[in-house]
Amino acid sequence: MFARGVKLTLTNELMKQSITDYMIKNFDLKGGMIMSFKIHLAENQVLHIGVFPDEETAKAQSEKVKDARKQISAMGAKAEDMSGSISDLLIAGDVTLNQLTSNR
Repeated sequence: MFARGVKLTLTNELMKQSITDYMIKNFDLKGGMIMSFKIHLAENQVLHIGVFPDEETAKAQSEKVKDARKQISAMGAKAEDMSGSISDLLIAGDVTLNQLTSNR
């Protein structure tokens, strides 16, 4: 498995919420992505991680979102890309599917 991430620093909380909603609607679980999650680092900062079966699939999806990324940057957002192979993925044996998928 392979992960691609982008740490976005946005101009304010409203922009963060708008971009996050846009990403969920248009990019999450598309183009071969098998999992995604976001870590809210600050009022105006979010780390978006997408998990793919392999690096080639991740690169292909990255090309598809290039135009949107340019537009987000043009609005004043700063983006820091990161990517790499996933190893040591562990999930506790008592974790249920409901715990992994519910919005709390």
